Amino acid sequence: MSSSIAQPALQAVVLAASLVSFCSIPLAGHLSNRFGRPRIYIVGAIATGVFGWVYFAMLDTLVPFWIFAATVLSLIPHDIMYGPQSALIAGGPAPLIAAALFATYRSWVAISVYFSICAMISVMAAALMRDYTGLDISEEYAFDKA
Repeated sequence: MSSSIAQPALQAVVLAASLVSFCSIPLAGHLSNRFGRPRIYIVGAIATGVFGWVYFAMLDTLVPFWIFAATVLSLIPHDIMYGPQSALIAGGPAPLIAAALFATYRSWVAISVYFSICAMISVMAAALMRDYTGLDISEEYAFDKA
């Protein structure tokens, strides 16, 4: 697929996606301050799990517009999670795991299943988090002067 799309076009797609993230990460952080980190994180995890399926379906069309849209939109679910909590469950090794799954199964379905499993784990973990929204947590970080 990437061999049929020119490198400048791919760079433009990545630039557009980055510009979207430039806005969506702070927005997600703001929403998490207003509505609670666990709640916004759960929304992001669910969106990530669902969008993994939509993303590959859009790529499979091989239509440049849908590839562009899929790539630009793909960062938004991640950003919704990144805003309130700057780490994803299985986020670091995810590209390596995705490459191994594709090499093994030769299908994007295995990758989407992996995304969905990670999303379910994220939802469960966030649901168990204590919500500190609106609470004074300054003492948690106060240094002992004694």
